[in-house]
Amino acid sequence: MRRIFNTNKLEQYLEEGSPRVNGYLQSGSSSVICSIFDVQDELKILGNIAEIGVFHGKLFILLCHSIREGERAFAIDVFNSEPYIQGIKTPQDRRAFSQKNLLRNLKINEIGADLTHLITTNSQKLTPFNFKQIIDNKEIRLFSIDGDHSREGVRHDLNLAVSSLSKGGIILVDDLFNVLCPSLTEGIIDFFNNDNTKRVAPIAIIAANGPVQTGATKLVLADSAYTNHYKAYLQLLNQTNYSHAENFLGYPNVLIFEFKDEPKRYSLNDDVRLAVTEFLKNL
Repeated sequence: MRRIFNTNKLEQYLEEGSPRVNGYLQSGSSSVICSIFDVQDELKILGNIAEIGVFHGKLFILLCHSIREGERAFAIDVFNSEPYIQGIKTPQDRRAFSQKNLLRNLKINEIGADLTHLITTNSQKLTPFNFKQIIDNKEIRLFSIDGDHSREGVRHDLNLAVSSLSKGGIILVDDLFNVLCPSLTEGIIDFFNNDNTKRVAPIAIIAANGPVQTGATKLVLADSAYTNHYKAYLQLLNQTNYSHAENFLGYPNVLIFEFKDEPKRYSLNDDVRLAVTEFLKNL
């Protein structure tokens, strides 16, 4: 269960590598996501990594820093195979939105080709069955959704993610409440009203802490059997940025993280372990 990249490499990417990669990722989201890495290590959550909507790899590279021996990260995107998708308007846009840029960024940040599998396809054309075939029938412990931002699109991608999610897995859904794509939030609601059979539950909302051009609010979903564990750990590991808990999508006590100042992330130590154990005993 040893991570391939140590803590120093992770912090180096956050401080030096990430700002040089074009894309959308805010420091608040990065802080909570890094705590999710620690929780998954602690709970021995097994599986691989996947992202739908990779662009130049800003978040994907961060997720790759949690890879352990024997794991892989799957990058799923249309890249420049569909030149008329939202936001791709000029020949320069098409050249920028290509696998070449992602591969270059992976190499610069020392993410070896053996650790990743790039999949050029439109996720909307995939079914849970052929999606599992494409990812070599592997389960995913950490899945980011940032692809088709339509109401139908995000609902479809959520179903794909759930179909491959490992025991104890996490799904990150980008752009919750984003005013630039309001129907995306409707798609999340549709998924919970019509598709989710209690397999996953919302555990946290990570508020944006920068301009919309640098990213937006993220919704964190977890395997329902692990929600109390994740909530307990994340509240302690990000206690400075924990605001309060709200009922959301019909589920109680969804953690709200906000960031008035620079995000602060705490280590998962014996004091945290003891506090979580006491909390779970008293449920």
